[in-house]
Amino acid sequence: MTEHVARTVRRDLRSTGGGARRGIPWDDFDAAGLSDRDRAKVGAAWAHRRRQEHLAVGAFALLARELAEDGCDAIVLSLVTRASSDEVRHAEICRQFAVALLGRDRVSSRVRGLPQVPMHGRARPADRVLLHVAEMCCISETLTGVYLTEMLARTTDPVARAVVESLLEDEIDHGRVGWAYLAERKREGRLQPLAEALPELVDRTIGPVMNTASRAKPHADEDLERFGYLGPWEAGRIYSRTLRDVILPGFETLGIRTTVARSLARERGWFC
Repeated sequence: MTEHVARTVRRDLRSTGGGARRGIPWDDFDAAGLSDRDRAKVGAAWAHRRRQEHLAVGAFALLARELAEDGCDAIVLSLVTRASSDEVRHAEICRQFAVALLGRDRVSSRVRGLPQVPMHGRARPADRVLLHVAEMCCISETLTGVYLTEMLARTTDPVARAVVESLLEDEIDHGRVGWAYLAERKREGRLQPLAEALPELVDRTIGPVMNTASRAKPHADEDLERFGYLGPWEAGRIYSRTLRDVILPGFETLGIRTTVARSLARERGWFC
């Protein structure tokens, strides 16, 4: 997760010319096998994801501005800037999938709002952008990438698979660019503020999902999973493993202490 990631991000971006755009065969979608109740449940989940993708537009727009102000590798800035556009497309894909499940009259034609990004008021601008990249990309987008990978493994409906794949191919880049940026900061000796803030970043990002998962029944439903649905209990298991096996080791590889963050996760019962 250091210089190797940075080199890979640069190579992949150049080779793809800015990322592929996967077509989705909407006319082939058939959810006749779902009951009305299950259709509503899956549709509501995709409508919720649509809002989350929309909020990410504003988050990446802020991040691009901060990176431009502080300066960074041109590939990192290019990929973060592109991410805002990616998230607009993701929100529209999620809207169309929700419409296919719920009907056009039950899904709003537009969504509005900006994310509540913590501004770390006492931090210097250079430190603030570091914390934002770590939280938005290295933690949140890495979690999303693994979550969608697990979702894809269980999704069997062809149209739902195309939807998940279209989101996943971008989300992986959104996470990797964060690790590439941290590698750049490590070379410059500018990672110091991250160790102290890491428990707070982890708590804010993973806490709500884990709290919801703790109240959910241990249950997986294959009928829903084939249309790209994972329940809160499954989400909690995925987030737990990703935090323990991917995210915290990634920070450790960069020389960032994770002792307090690991203790927090154990105290909250987040490691399954």
